[in-house]
Amino acid sequence: MSDADGRADGRRGFADLLLDLRVQTGLSQEELADRAGLSVRSIREMEAGRVARPRKESVRLLAAALGLRDGDTDHFLAAAGHGTVRPVVRPVSPPVVSVADAAPTGLRWRGTRPIPDGLVGREQELFELEGLLRQNRLVTLVGPGGVGKTELALAAADRFSGADTTVVVVDLTTVQRDAAVPSAILDAFGTAPGTSDLDDVLSGRQPGDLVIVEDNAEHVLDGVATVANRMVRSFPGVGVLVTSRIPLGLPDEVVRRVQVLGVPGNDENFEDIAASPAVEMFTRRVARVRPGFVLTPENAPTVARLCRRLDGLPLALELAAARAGSLSVETILAALDDRFRLLSGPRRFGAPHQRTLADTIAWSVDALSDPARQLLYRASVLGSPFTLEAVAGVCTGTPIDGIDVPMLLSELVEKSLLQPVHEFEQLYGARYKLLETIREHAYAGLSSQGDDLTEFRDRAVAWCSTYVSGLDGAWSAPDRDRRYRAAHANSALFEVALERSAEQGEWDTAARIVLGFRIAWQYQASVAESGIRWATLCADNVSDKETSGRLLAIAGRLSSLTGDIRGARRHYEEARTRIPGETEMGLVARGGWVSSGSHLLDTQSLAEVPALVDDARKHGDVQRSATVQATCGLALLRWGRLVEAKELLLAWEAALVNPGVYADEIAYMALSRVDLELGDVDGARHWAVLARDSQASDDPERTKVAGCLAMVEFHAGQYDEAQALLDQADADIRGHRGYFDYLVMLYRSRLARAAGETEQARIAVRDAVNRLLLEGRVVYLLEVLPEAVAVLHALGRTEPADRLCGQLLAWQRTMDPPMLPTAWAVLQESCERASMADGWPETDPAAAVQRLANDVLVALS
Repeated sequence: MSDADGRADGRRGFADLLLDLRVQTGLSQEELADRAGLSVRSIREMEAGRVARPRKESVRLLAAALGLRDGDTDHFLAAAGHGTVRPVVRPVSPPVVSVADAAPTGLRWRGTRPIPDGLVGREQELFELEGLLRQNRLVTLVGPGGVGKTELALAAADRFSGADTTVVVVDLTTVQRDAAVPSAILDAFGTAPGTSDLDDVLSGRQPGDLVIVEDNAEHVLDGVATVANRMVRSFPGVGVLVTSRIPLGLPDEVVRRVQVLGVPGNDENFEDIAASPAVEMFTRRVARVRPGFVLTPENAPTVARLCRRLDGLPLALELAAARAGSLSVETILAALDDRFRLLSGPRRFGAPHQRTLADTIAWSVDALSDPARQLLYRASVLGSPFTLEAVAGVCTGTPIDGIDVPMLLSELVEKSLLQPVHEFEQLYGARYKLLETIREHAYAGLSSQGDDLTEFRDRAVAWCSTYVSGLDGAWSAPDRDRRYRAAHANSALFEVALERSAEQGEWDTAARIVLGFRIAWQYQASVAESGIRWATLCADNVSDKETSGRLLAIAGRLSSLTGDIRGARRHYEEARTRIPGETEMGLVARGGWVSSGSHLLDTQSLAEVPALVDDARKHGDVQRSATVQATCGLALLRWGRLVEAKELLLAWEAALVNPGVYADEIAYMALSRVDLELGDVDGARHWAVLARDSQASDDPERTKVAGCLAMVEFHAGQYDEAQALLDQADADIRGHRGYFDYLVMLYRSRLARAAGETEQARIAVRDAVNRLLLEGRVVYLLEVLPEAVAVLHALGRTEPADRLCGQLLAWQRTMDPPMLPTAWAVLQESCERASMADGWPETDPAAAVQRLANDVLVALS
């Protein structure tokens, strides 16, 4: 075998020739080894090019196993360095393979090849990496152990390589010294023993001619950096792709962090679960050991939870899937509390430190400096994510000096043991998270150090208690939003502190933390649910009645935010009996009771509005007074009292001139809604724009403002603009529950119906009804049900449409509150043939509306 441009000799071509002949004859390495009477390791080493001159007897055995003819056996021997090269080599059985077929002059690959089906969910990263290789001489893939850096690098090199490209893969796992890195690279090229100069194999290359993949570089970083720097500076035809847990730190280096695979955001939506890359990888790997295994609606929730618990870490997913041959997925999930024992094998390949999950993590942790290792251990008590401020407050002390915390955090990030959280960084500042797998390893390390675990959990309680005392007065401070969001950034740490306080029976301490943290819980629904649990638990255990009532008022507020209106009503009801009504928290409880009651069509709540507004205006806190008036204005809007609602909302808006009173997009949106219902589209647009301008630019819950603007554009006849805003809002709805999500669905139905897309309208209006029934926001069903009538007519379902129309006509004639003008107009357009139903008025308005909504769901199914 010869190489026309002199870049490889016959001995270096043997590895390629052996591999291609084996593939052409359809044999695996194990099958070829069995036929030849050699070890699998010998075959692997020869194909990887790590054996410069195989033994002659071994080559003859391989020739016989491959079925080569006599003349071709001579050539095969010559390619291995035993004799003179002849022109062709052909196996006895078809297909016939020539030297040109077996090892084309241009395409070369030395070392480990990509595993077929080895990558899942990496297409975008692969595309980007291929582009980086075309534009840059040195690219380093960085990430935690087991994240899949090697497979991504090999796949990228494979996709990048062309007819004139040589790819050489250098496995640095067994290299022990920095000085040995050049020799390892030469060995990967298949050079003769004793060759010590890279110039012979690197010089004379054209750009794109040679890519060297240096895999597992973190333990010989200085050696790899030195050689890589020389390669890219002195040999313009050479590209270098490195995988490491730590960047090289070179000026020419382009670093890309390899992330874990995406995990499902919920356990309910089968389509979202099936689309998750982590779920796809796990399912594929399970099918290898349990034929016939597929993802189903029944097992999907368990698989989703399992993938989340494993952080989407490919190695952990692979090891867990290997257990599925003997264990059910449910059993594997239940056993993850001791994940390092469960995922201890049976991986037989890969680097020695990557064959178990524990070895993979320990490899990186053992390489840390002692202060960095101790910081990692201590940070495991903080929950995840956390901020630098929390680390400095809880984790310092010998051997960690507070001044060194930023540097040590950087070391942990650099070595892929800590992940920076870039999402919503403008809102919450710099945050960090530990993968659960790494956190458990670090937590075990801290637990093994005597009383350290107890000490740092107690420190968490002390730090959180001090922190919330610093939030006193933040409600009226100019920077209140920043301060509350900074607190929210450490919500996981507050959870740790509350757990410890409850464990110690220190309920008064826990209550102080909950009361101080109450506003910070409002920024995220999943965190708010934790706040509800702690507020109610503390309310049941503290001895002071008023403190208990204040805690229940917090539980009511958070329940409303998470869509549990009935729960909110229950908590507010009880809070009102424990707190003096004229106090700040008393006003909060009463306002919440009025608001939740308006959702549930409770006339008692409406009756309390005048007294509540009067008490709020007498209260000394202008901010609290304004907030209560805005809350009552919203309740009156729901009840159709548009003029009274606007009066209270404008009183809120007038209070904005006072120090400590701040704009709120919800109140602006309510003013926009009032003007829309009164037919003033320009006024509605004015308030909607103010709502948009008062909302943070990267607020994760943009749905409500986009939906409000869409409604204005719809009523102004700007349907394309309305559709674009609804599309923006609809993307947000999938990630959370918000106040006005139903309106996005409602107007999506109206636009679809106007465009003749009746099926899309059916889906949208059905989703709106479902959402409102689930959350208990009964009053808003009166806006959606007329649209459902119109959609049923558009679908040709005249009988149920007319029946529902008759019921709604009876409601409008006999019940309170009436439908809002925009909803009433839609109903009138759709009810030419319907007559008013009998049996009205109903004694239980909420139950009547819910009955109609359930009938609609049946009709729309």
